[in-house]
Amino acid sequence: MQMQTKKIVTKEQASFTELLDNQEGIILDLENLHYYTLNAAAVFLWKQMRSGSANTADALSAALAEAFNINADLAELDTRAFLDELEGNSLVFHSDFGVTVANKALAAAGGELPAYDPPQLKLSNSLTQVTLSGSSTIATAAISVG
Repeated sequence: MQMQTKKIVTKEQASFTELLDNQEGIILDLENLHYYTLNAAAVFLWKQMRSGSANTADALSAALAEAFNINADLAELDTRAFLDELEGNSLVFHSDFGVTVANKALAAAGGELPAYDPPQLKLSNSLTQVTLSGSSTIATAAISVG
């Protein structure tokens, strides 16, 4: 069924890396060189949005509730709070394009999910604080740009 609703779109300049399978991830905003760490629930929601499996708050909430086997009301509250946080950091925006609403198969989780914690997004102000192996080129570039 086709209906007009606001579609959630992730920022194109936001690069995502999963650090631990379905447990931790990092979003790097290539516009301002901020990076954000994500917990398991946040990784799940981000992957749902990026893959197109769920791109409305309702679809994301339903997917989160099913994946983590949690109460639908809790999933909705946590999903909306996480989306507000993403929007506040300019990592997602809303599009007024029509969205197809259907019972889509959820994106494969790709492994066992850990116990549920509400989605978390933690901001670091610059790449100079990243100490991942292989990041010296990026960190050096961030330092020289800043």
